[in-house]
Amino acid sequence: MSDSPGSTVRQFLAAWTEPDPDVLAGFLSDDAVWVDGPQGVRRGAPAIVEELASQLAICRGMTPEIATLVADGGTVMVEWHGGWTMGGKRISTTVMAVFEVSEGRIDQMREAYDLQSVLDQMEAAGADVPR
Repeated sequence: MSDSPGSTVRQFLAAWTEPDPDVLAGFLSDDAVWVDGPQGVRRGAPAIVEELASQLAICRGMTPEIATLVADGGTVMVEWHGGWTMGGKRISTTVMAVFEVSEGRIDQMREAYDLQSVLDQMEAAGADVPR
């Protein structure tokens, strides 16, 4: 897909703007693992793409704004800011993630973010948030 792990991650995040499951799957190794912060672990490209596409459907058109990206070999650490509008209110989040990339495909991504803050913002926007 690209000539460096950092480029792979940048392109993957850019693909989130208009998430096409086939495009997203092309960035992932078949047995990829996604540690989705406090929301658990997904294993295998099909499970990752299904959940990621579902989450991205909420914020369609949003491109994560990369604040910092550091790569060393196949390890890429990135911090990005993202958000979407819900009920006329802006929902914002900052995510820190580590990607393991080999042969141009993502083998693992591990994310950390403040889920409670996102849920509080969604509730303030009128969403029915499970507690």
